[in-house]
Amino acid sequence: MKIVLMIMMLFSASACMGIQENPASAFPMQKITVTLTAPDAGWRVRILEVHRLGKELWVVSEAYHLKGMSSQVISTIEDMVEIAAPPLTVVHFIMGKTWAWSDEKDSNRYIGSRDDIPAEFDKGECLYQRRE
Repeated sequence: MKIVLMIMMLFSASACMGIQENPASAFPMQKITVTLTAPDAGWRVRILEVHRLGKELWVVSEAYHLKGMSSQVISTIEDMVEIAAPPLTVVHFIMGKTWAWSDEKDSNRYIGSRDDIPAEFDKGECLYQRRE
C-alpha cells in the first residue's frame, strides 16, 4: 500500500514539475512574487505551488519562522518564482501566519492549512511545484 501511495505522489509531482521545465511553453516567462509584512526579521515565506484556475493563478505559499533569536523589527518578506504562465490575476493563499494584524494594503488570503484552500484548487492546471 505504501509503495502505491509513493508512486502516485511521484507521478502527480512530476506531472506538475514537467510543465515548468518545458522551454517551448506557449506562455511567456513571468515572475510570481508573494510579499507580506511580518512582526520580526526571523520570518520567511516561500512559494510552494502555482495552479491555473480559469482566469486566475492561485499561488500557495508558506510563512515560517527561523529558529533562534531575530531582530524585533517589522519586516517585509517575499519570495519569487519565474514560470511560464499566462498573464492572469494572481490570488495568494498563505499558510503559517501567527500574528493577528495585517497591512492595510494586504490582499493575501491567510489560511490555517492546505485543507483550507477551496477544493477546485486540485482541479486546476499545476504550473509550478516546489521541489524541496
